[in-house]
Amino acid sequence: MTRKLERRLSTAMGVWQIIDGLVTIIYFGLIKLAPLTGKLGNAITEQASQTVNSSMFTLTCTFGSLLIGLGLLNLVSAKRYLKDGTTAKKHGLFLLGQGLFSYFVLDIPSMILGICSGVVYFAKNKALKQQAVAQS
Repeated sequence: MTRKLERRLSTAMGVWQIIDGLVTIIYFGLIKLAPLTGKLGNAITEQASQTVNSSMFTLTCTFGSLLIGLGLLNLVSAKRYLKDGTTAKKHGLFLLGQGLFSYFVLDIPSMILGICSGVVYFAKNKALKQQAVAQS
């Protein structure tokens, strides 16, 4: 039984996560964060405003880097570990775990791709086991 569908879903999820991470870093991180204005901006000093912006920049870039890392991990695992005719629970749990993580950070495309890929992976695992029992 081939793992072509899982490889494609995992590759698509990896590409999406890399694009999402780059957009997060470039758009939200590298574009200068506007200084705080209005009532709050008048009440605090310029140094406090820069500290808040610095913390937001660090958080944004860290999250973007995490997404890029997960995307690269998906691309490598799709190429190296999703082989035809193999059954391994760890990779299916990894895909479902990434889908759950994506659910909590509201990354809907990654959530859909991860959960679909994990469910198809486990369904094919079951079919492969039944096929092996039938041949015995």
